[in-house]
Amino acid sequence: MTAVSSSKTEQNSPIHPTRTHPAFEWQRSEEISSLNITMEEYVHKVTGAKHFHLSSDNTENVFLVGFRTVPMDSTGVAHILEHTSLCGSKKFPVRDPFFMMIRRSLNTFMNA
Repeated sequence: MTAVSSSKTEQNSPIHPTRTHPAFEWQRSEEISSLNITMEEYVHKVTGAKHFHLSSDNTENVFLVGFRTVPMDSTGVAHILEHTSLCGSKKFPVRDPFFMMIRRSLNTFMNA
């Protein structure tokens, strides 16, 4: 993993939140010059869930939903469950629905 240099935003910095939502509170913004992006951190007022918005001039769009679920050990059970959940079922008899989505999508990158 490579370290990413960033410059923390001071309170008098010209970087301000680019978007607002009544359910979220803006925490901070940082420019990450090595990646040519701006990161904005928000916190959901009720649940405390964090939202990180990364913006750049790149035309490729991406999103990620992540949950902090640290495994108890390194047995790989979480990874096996991830792939098992993508193997279909009696109700949804598609062998690899993830790979079916790849063929039907306009994506340029897809991962699970």
